[in-house]
This record gives sequence, C-alpha cells and structure tokens, in this order.
Amino acid sequence: MPSSTDLLKATSFHQIFTYRSQDLPDHTWFYYPEPTNAAHYRSLTYKDTDVLLDHLAAQYAEILPKADNNTVSKTAPQSIPHPPLVVATLGSNNIQLLLTGLAAQRLQHAYLHISPLNSDAGIVSLLQSVDAKVLIADNVFYERAASLAAQVEGVHIVRMIEFDPVDELKKDLKTFAYDKTRNEGDDSSFIFHTSGTSSSAPKPIWITNKSYIQGPPLFISKTTLTTGLIYHGMGGALALLAAHMVGSMALPLAKDCNHRTLPEVINSLKVLPNVDRLVIHPILAEAILETYGKNNSPELDYLRKLESIEVGGGKLSSEVANALRGLGINVRTMIGSTEVGIFPLRNEPTEEHWDTFVATNDYHCKWEHIEGDQYELLYNDPPVVGANISIPADGVYHTNDVFEECPPKSGKYVYVGRRDQMLIHSMGLNTNPVPWENAIRPLDEVEECQLVGHGRRGPVLMVELNWDKIENEDKARATIWRAVEEYNDTVMAWSKVQHPEAMIILPRGSHLERSDKQTVKRGVNIKKFEQEINQGYHNWDRAAPLAKA
Repeated sequence: MPSSTDLLKATSFHQIFTYRSQDLPDHTWFYYPEPTNAAHYRSLTYKDTDVLLDHLAAQYAEILPKADNNTVSKTAPQSIPHPPLVVATLGSNNIQLLLTGLAAQRLQHAYLHISPLNSDAGIVSLLQSVDAKVLIADNVFYERAASLAAQVEGVHIVRMIEFDPVDELKKDLKTFAYDKTRNEGDDSSFIFHTSGTSSSAPKPIWITNKSYIQGPPLFISKTTLTTGLIYHGMGGALALLAAHMVGSMALPLAKDCNHRTLPEVINSLKVLPNVDRLVIHPILAEAILETYGKNNSPELDYLRKLESIEVGGGKLSSEVANALRGLGINVRTMIGSTEVGIFPLRNEPTEEHWDTFVATNDYHCKWEHIEGDQYELLYNDPPVVGANISIPADGVYHTNDVFEECPPKSGKYVYVGRRDQMLIHSMGLNTNPVPWENAIRPLDEVEECQLVGHGRRGPVLMVELNWDKIENEDKARATIWRAVEEYNDTVMAWSKVQHPEAMIILPRGSHLERSDKQTVKRGVNIKKFEQEINQGYHNWDRAAPLAKA
C-alpha cells in the first residue's frame, strides 16, 4: 500500500494524525485529566493518537455493520459523491468521544456527536433525519441510548470501547490498514447539529472534509483550554482545528467531565502553565466576575497571564466584558461562524465596544440594511461548509445574524443577535430581546429571563427568580422593576416594557429552559409558558388598554 507521503496533504481529519505522526510525532495534541482523581494531566501526541485510531478502527470494523446499499444514509446531501453509513455517538465530554468519532471516520463512515443535553425527542429526530444506522454510547449514557435506538427502525446500539489512552498505549495494539492516499475531500465524515434553541428538534449540518481543510495549515504552538462541549463547535471543532493548525487543546481537570466548576477551570490553568487561550461560555465569564472580580482575588492573576479569553456560544454583556477587561483580562468574542463557514470578520476591540468586528474580505462580506444602523451579514460566494445548506442562485447566503454599525458609517460592527430572534410587534416594529436579557440577567434576584412579544402589542419580560437569594418576593419584584425602568430609558418607545403587568414573575419551581450553550430556548419556553404569557398580556391590556397607551 502506498505511503502517506504520496498524498501532498491530509484531506480529512483522521488523516491529519497520520501525517502529523510523521512530521511532528511527539507534538502534544490533547491534554486530558488523569482518570483516577483528575488532579493531573495526561497528554496524547499526534503519533499516539494515530496509533489509537487504528486500534479502535480495527475493533469497530468487527462490530459495526458494513456500509452497503442497505446501510448508507438515504438522506445524505446529493452533493456528497459517496453517501456514508452514519455512526452517531452519545457519550461523555471526554477524549474517548473524540477518538471514537475519528475512528469511525477512518472506517469511511460519517459520525454525528449528539449532545446528551438534547431531549429524547430531539435525539430521535436527529437519528431519523440523518438516517443513522449505529448509535455508540458509553457506560454513562448506554441505558438511555438503548431506549432511544429502540424507537428508530434499523439503528444498532453499540457499547463504546472505553479505555485510558495512555494506559492503552502500553498494551499490544491492533493495526488497521487503510488507503492513506485516497482523497477524501468531497466526502462528509462528520455531522454537527444545531442546539435546538427554538424547538426541541436540533437540525444536522453535514460537513464536507475539504471545506474545513483548505490550503496548508498554519504552524502555531498555542494551547487552548476549553470548557466547550466535545459534541459542539466549542469543543469538537476546536480540537480538530487545533490538530489541523499544529496546536494543542485541553479539557478542564474536572472530576465529572460532564460538569465542570469554575474552581476546576482555575486549577487547570495552575497545573497546565502553557495554556495561552481559554474558551468559555458567557455564563462562566459572568461567574468569574462575580466570584473573583469583585474582590480582585488572586485567581485573576492566572487569567491575566492568558493571551486571551474567548467567549462564545452566546453574547456576553458589555458591562461584564468591560469590567473584566478593566481588571486586566483580555476578553474577546468568538462569535464568528455559521453553517457556511467562518465569518469574513475579525474582532478588533475599541474603547467603546469590546466586541467590535471589521470585515476581512469585502468580496465575501456584504451587509443588508434592516433599520437604523442594523444590518444582516450576508456571505457572498461562501465556501459551503454545510453540504445540506442551500445557497441561492446568486451565491449570497443570508446568515440571519444581525450587527449594528458603531459608530454609523465607520465600517465597525457589533453583533446584536439572530434575525429570527427579533420580536416583530403587531405594529411592524422590531425589538431585539438579547440586550434586554443581558441587562436584567446579572441582577442577584434573577436566575434567568426572556423577552417575548412577537406579533403582540409590545414586549413582555418573563423572569425566573433566583430563590436562593430572595427573602421577600415583593421586594425582589420592585428591585427588578426599577432595573427595567432604567433600561427603558435606553431603548426606543416600542421596545420598552411599558407596565409592571408586562413583567411576568414565574412561580417558584418553574424554570426557563436553556440550551447546552446556556442560551434560552425561546420557542420551547414560549410554548411551555403560553398560559402565563397570555395572562400577562391580558393583565397588561386590562391595566393599560392599547387605545389609551
């Protein structure tokens, strides 16, 4: 069989490790917690990873069904020349999940990492939509996975092969022969899925290999510590891109890999001094400020040493970001990708806006005016990462992401939110709920909040109280309403929460649903609290009839 050097470059992610094992065999790709007590890190090199992928592929080849006309996906996009057998995984947030997916790719299958935070109905929907024939689950999620697989005809349930990578390398490992020179660029070897924030049914995004692997990779020596989940872009995609760019990635030293605490993240930075980038969700950035920032705690020194803290998966409020930056922490925004690839934008913080973006390419970057200084980002002639995403005949893709030009006509833009999140009221005017929620959520009395009002006379604010910090509900309500009135002074008339009856305090025990990105599930909550919302508008109409407003 030809050697890997007969192909000029890797054309799929599992191939990267074969090529890196020759160029940089001893370069660390992944740092993961010691399995016994998670007090120390163990590391995995590119060469060791490649050997383990062969070891796993050889074992799964004996267990999984063969790819043939009966097992390959009938729902794969037509642009994919070789429809694959789809292998889905339901597992814990650890290195084993990544190794399993890459081993499936080495078998020429497509793998779909499913977030266990999805509802059962959402997971069943995903399995059906990609026509998966295999569901691999670890011991933590096997019982649930078996129940779900039984609901989808033709899905084989398989128990994940689990081991500690470093310990496994000490054993006699299986080998696996595959054609290292085969160009897999047009194949789709992995499938992401959306969070399902507007419904219980997340949607798959088929990824072609070549759309992520284009041109020679950049050589960087950065190590990224991420709290992002392996089954989403902030975890899985970062790990794969780190391999592509000759970087390294680490997961926090957490005793429970599916639940990481802030002290564990800080301890990880202490134990692994070569980390220069931390990737977190907005809710963790808020926790850093609340826990360490107010007292200027010594833990902040470990955060100040980092080249950057990248916040992704949602929008961090400017108040929190500016406060952290004022403490000497280089907080930056990672909001910068969509189904058709990375935004043609880069983050260039200004004194006024920490999350300012500028265009990197005027050919790809286009702006469609919405109203005022708000624009939707259009992607002209995109690289088409999502093979199942339709691109119009004119080659312009609507990202559905809204930015505000600040200051006007400056060419500098601040991310506002999703266009489909915009509340279009009955009079036809728009309200963006995200800044509202970011303004109210930091209050001690508030656990979560959501602004609603699409098709209604105006916005209504739903509030889930933080009951652990509340002694008197009436006093908490008054405090929140004062904050609402203050924020009302910053928005247009039609975007104001106009009356105390337009603020709904949910009863104790009621919870606003959040996605695994810690953003509110808007559609789910609107359906869940339909009765409370209708009653809120009824109370508002009775207290302040629209005719008199």
